[in-house]
Amino acid sequence: MLTQAQSLPQYLLTLAQQHRTGELVIGAKTTEPWKLYFYSGRLIYATGGPHPVRRWYRSLRRHSEQFSSSWFAAMRTPDDYWEVDFINQAVRCEHISLNQAKAAIQSIVDEVILTLLTSPADDVQWHPNRMVAQQMVFLSVQRALVRSQKNHDQWPKKLNDPLTTVAPHDLPYLSPVVINPRGLQVHLTAARYKRLSRWMQGNITLWDMAAQTQHSLPDVIKLLLPLIYQGWVDLQPVQDIPAPYVPPRSLATQGLTKGLIACIDDSPLVSKVMAELVQPLGYEVLPVTKPVEQISILTQHRPDLIFLDITMPNISGYELCKFLRRTEAFYKTPIIILTGRDGMIDRMRAKMVGADDFLAKPPAPEKVAQLLDKYISDAR
Repeated sequence: MLTQAQSLPQYLLTLAQQHRTGELVIGAKTTEPWKLYFYSGRLIYATGGPHPVRRWYRSLRRHSEQFSSSWFAAMRTPDDYWEVDFINQAVRCEHISLNQAKAAIQSIVDEVILTLLTSPADDVQWHPNRMVAQQMVFLSVQRALVRSQKNHDQWPKKLNDPLTTVAPHDLPYLSPVVINPRGLQVHLTAARYKRLSRWMQGNITLWDMAAQTQHSLPDVIKLLLPLIYQGWVDLQPVQDIPAPYVPPRSLATQGLTKGLIACIDDSPLVSKVMAELVQPLGYEVLPVTKPVEQISILTQHRPDLIFLDITMPNISGYELCKFLRRTEAFYKTPIIILTGRDGMIDRMRAKMVGADDFLAKPPAPEKVAQLLDKYISDAR
C-alpha cells in the first residue's frame, strides 16, 4: 500500500523491485480509475482515466499505417479487458505485427504514466494476482518513468492565464477549438491557418493532435499556448469515443452462473482460453498462475472444478493435486489434469494422486463441455 512518505513513482518502483504481480488501481475524482497491471514486477498494460478508448485507438493508429477500425467489427471476447484481447486478436489475424502491438502497448502505458506523474494519488489500492492476458511485452517500470519524466520536463514551466485553472494532468485531454477565426487568420498565413484549423474543430484532444501531426505533446502545447493567450483558441472538454465492443455483464453478476472453474496454470493465456470455452456455457473462471502463493485464493473461492496443469515452474501438478486431496476444502472437488502429454504413464500418475480425469492441451471445446457436464451438472 502506498504510504504518505512515498510518492507514486516510488511506489511503482517498489512493486517492480518486489517482482509483484497484480493490479494497481488509482482512484480519480472525475473519471474512471486508473489501472496498471504488473507481471513479476514488469508493466504489461495500463488503462482507465479519461478517454481510454481514444488512447487505445490512437496508439494502434500511430504504430500501424494500415490501421482500420473495421478490423474489430466482428471481434467478440468473454474477457472484460477487451482492449488487451482485441490487440491479441489483431496479432493472430495478422492485422498488425507483434512489434507493432508491442509499440502500441508501450505507448498506452507511457501515456498513462505521464498523466499520473502530475495527478494526485489519493486512493491507491493493490490487488495481488489480478491479471490481463498480455504476454507480448514486459515493460521496465524505471524506463517507463524515465521516458514519461523526460516528456513532462519539456512542458512549459509556467502556464499563464487563462490556463492557471487547468490542472496539468487534465490539459492533454482537452480539445482545441478556434473561437476567434478573424484574429487567427490575421496572425497566420493562409496556408498555415488552413493546416492548423483542421485540428481545432473541438473534436480531438491535444493527445490526438500530437499523434495526427506526428509531433510530441510538449511541442503541441507550446504551439497552441500563444494562440490561447491571445484569445483566438480555447480548450474545451470532449467526450471519449465509443468502444468497438462493450463486454456483456458477467454471468456471475447476473446470478446466472452454473459454477466456478479454477484454472491452475503458470500461463495467463491458458486461463484466458479456458474462459473463452466455459463462459458461453454459463461458468466463470478463476485464474491461478502462482499456485504456491495463491492457495488461499482457492480456499476462499472454493471452485466447483479445477483444471490443473502438471508442468509448472515451482511445483508439479501431481504434487499439488496430492496436496489438495489431503485438505478438507478440496478432497472431493473434481480435479482434471491439464497437460500437453497424454500418455498412459501420465494418466496412471494422475489417478494415483487423486485426479478425476485428464484433458489434453490444447483443450477441445466439446471435451471441456463433456467434463463439465460429467463432474458438475450430473453431480447436481
